[in-house]
Amino acid sequence: MGNLTIRNIDDAIHQNARLEAARNGRSLEAELRALLERTYAPPSDARAARIRAMSSAQFVDHLIRTANGATLELAERRIDDDRDVFGAD
Repeated sequence: MGNLTIRNIDDAIHQNARLEAARNGRSLEAELRALLERTYAPPSDARAARIRAMSSAQFVDHLIRTANGATLELAERRIDDDRDVFGAD
């Protein structure tokens, strides 16, 4: 894989990219990588690039839509009163 360095980026663009990365739950580097993958991925890899570019929340939404809105049944949460609790001396 190659490396890329971009110099002389306007401060406002840099700040906006950082904010967008935070909104998507990614680092700035991951956000810019996702943008480049969405924009420049070869046509045969377009679907994979779109999925890689998703934030974790977007990916979960994508999985739910793929499963036609399936819901998961979670087991009842039980708390064992006799359990050892770290630091509870």
